[in-house]
Amino acid sequence: MRPPREAEARTVLSDGSAQYDVTRFLRLHPGGCNTLAAYKGASAATVAAKMRHEHSRAANYLAGEYVPGADPARDLEGLVDWSRPMLAQVGALGPRYYEWVCSPVDRPLRLFRSDLLEALSVTPWRLVPAVWLPVVAAVLARGLADNDLLSSPVRLQTLWFVPCLLLGLLLWSLLEYSIHRWVFHMRPPDDSPALITLHFLLHGLHHKVPFDSGRLLFPPALAVAVALLLYSVLSLLFPAWMLHYVTAGTISGYVTYDLMHYYLHYGSPGADTYLYNMKRYHNQHHFTQHESGFGISSSFWDDIFRTKIILKKLYITLKW
Repeated sequence: MRPPREAEARTVLSDGSAQYDVTRFLRLHPGGCNTLAAYKGASAATVAAKMRHEHSRAANYLAGEYVPGADPARDLEGLVDWSRPMLAQVGALGPRYYEWVCSPVDRPLRLFRSDLLEALSVTPWRLVPAVWLPVVAAVLARGLADNDLLSSPVRLQTLWFVPCLLLGLLLWSLLEYSIHRWVFHMRPPDDSPALITLHFLLHGLHHKVPFDSGRLLFPPALAVAVALLLYSVLSLLFPAWMLHYVTAGTISGYVTYDLMHYYLHYGSPGADTYLYNMKRYHNQHHFTQHESGFGISSSFWDDIFRTKIILKKLYITLKW
């Protein structure tokens, strides 16, 4: 993520004798740092009133982490104890869980009491390519060897495995959409602490703490189990000569998705680029339309299933 320029190094709002440093929010603000920087030195009450008028409920709730009065309904955080592991608490929220989990905050989150389990639940972005790109290379090599293509002309190799790789990428894009929409966003029953806890572990925590950089990516320990299950399903769908190529394409799609998801939260894409539009698209999913915009790497399947978010035309270019 681009560090703030010197002029942006500290952005402070005042309220009488009190001052509120919103520098971190400036750097994470979904609407860009340039839109919030215009209020540098302004009254916190004035900014809060303007935000209530122009922002969604979730956006106002998040702003309340920095600007007092931005959202008066912050009593939801009194339902849990942020100094204790959260996974053991969320199941008891019952009918208040979904409202709470869709009300984002910017604060440290601990899931487990066990230090080992807690460490396994945090995933630095570099770990994803470090784990999965060697797997892609190994799967491709196995496919080439099994089909005796390593000694074949390059043109023949291309005719065999490139279409299968592209098929795997397309398959992943459908899986990305389907899992996000029908698994991660399946609302758990209010009277099921177990399903509420599972929902929070799989995806709810990401909506609750969207700026926790260690919880944006799927932990490899769980991803390996999912990958083995997926490979078993693919082996039933595709003949042996296609299997490894399609698998390599699917895993490549997953790596692209995970790294892109991280970048959409922390990167600074240039104006009018594909990533700039997808960052705006994903921010809308988080802070305005939770039940739309399920595509992360593309909005293709949102178009197909009619869940696409239509981005408003802006009169300024957002900068992060």
